[in-house]
Amino acid sequence: MIRANRPTLITILSAYYVIWGLATTVWNLLTSVLGVVMVCFAPGLLAGGIWGLIQGVMSIILGFSLYSGKNWTQIVVTVLAVLGIISAVLGGLYFATIVSIAINVLVLIYVNSDEAKRFFATN
Repeated sequence: MIRANRPTLITILSAYYVIWGLATTVWNLLTSVLGVVMVCFAPGLLAGGIWGLIQGVMSIILGFSLYSGKNWTQIVVTVLAVLGIISAVLGGLYFATIVSIAINVLVLIYVNSDEAKRFFATN
């Protein structure tokens, strides 16, 4: 089977997910551990930190899988873009939400483009 070259925007999107996942993981690790140590035992803070760690690790896995062209990542990124659009619309129309909607729409369009579909179909 012939492998398609990785599109540049897929590389950028996968790097975004990996960097976001690393930042989320580090942030939640710091806030949950330091928060529990400094504020005594805060169950809510600890639970939130664990949930953030899970999200961070899942984002890192998604980024590396997207980079390697796993077919399921196209579906996951599409769902995440749709959820991002919905949450931005429900959050009110401010400048940041308009930018968020625009970015998610562009991701949605690109991940479902012929170039991206060819890449995911051949990897």
